Amino acid sequence: MKPFILTVAFLLGLSSTAHAQLSELRVGVTEHDVEIFGLGSDKGKENSGAINAEILFDEPDFLKPFLSPQPWIGGTLNLGGRTSYGGAGLLFRQTLGERFYGDWSTGLVVHDGTLEIDLPSFLTDPSFPLDVLIDDPDGLTLEQVRRAQIENSEFERRLNTEIEFGSRVLFRNAFTLGYRVSDAWAGELFYEHLSHGKILSSGPNEGLDAYGVRVAYRFD
Repeated sequence: MKPFILTVAFLLGLSSTAHAQLSELRVGVTEHDVEIFGLGSDKGKENSGAINAEILFDEPDFLKPFLSPQPWIGGTLNLGGRTSYGGAGLLFRQTLGERFYGDWSTGLVVHDGTLEIDLPSFLTDPSFPLDVLIDDPDGLTLEQVRRAQIENSEFERRLNTEIEFGSRVLFRNAFTLGYRVSDAWAGELFYEHLSHGKILSSGPNEGLDAYGVRVAYRFD
């Protein structure tokens, strides 16, 4: 079972046990893997649509001295079979007049995407004559040529269509601008960035950027 499915199951279980503390539900759509300010994967390798959902909880008393952040849980399900993810963290909100507000949320997510793309296997196969490939490619057998071509083709395809995240767990930072239509309902624009920041891993860190729109419903 993919890590995303396990994460969603955990989040649903957590939300069901904390129903009395529910504050807000947010659901929307996102444009997955876009380039914003030069961040994230700049090739649009996984550009596609996705569905985002988040649950916000009332701020716990013990966090009120720290600008009263609200805990959140949520996830994004990619509609194109690309990377999906889910996680949890804290959200800080600032009201901007009577109807506008701004959010910054931070946390950790677990994803089901690619960590790192392996090199073609013939490059590490001791039985493959790499010296012949380098010095005199015409000296390879037809079978060896076909193997190198097929494996190189698959390697290049994956490089062009998959983000190398480098870590199964990633930092997620998101910024939201919301407008309250009523006491209960609001519309939101948001942007999120995922990466390990060379802190959680020393592997590749192409990262992911997405932006989208959401509808928010406040319970209290």
